[in-house]
Amino acid sequence: MLTYLVALALGIIGVYKLREGLLIIQNYNDEKEAQLMRAQIEPDNNIISKNSEQCKTFKQAS
Repeated sequence: MLTYLVALALGIIGVYKLREGLLIIQNYNDEKEAQLMRAQIEPDNNIISKNSEQCKTFKQAS
């Protein structure tokens, strides 16, 4: 009977340790993804970074 209780206790401890480790990994991945999103949202100094083929070009008036 004592063996079953010890096995149950160790199993519960193991599940919580596994859960804690997975949460640490998830928080790390969430922070990395948030940094990536912040880098994409930051505005560029150029409003139009490059000419698109779909945009018509302006010609200088003479």
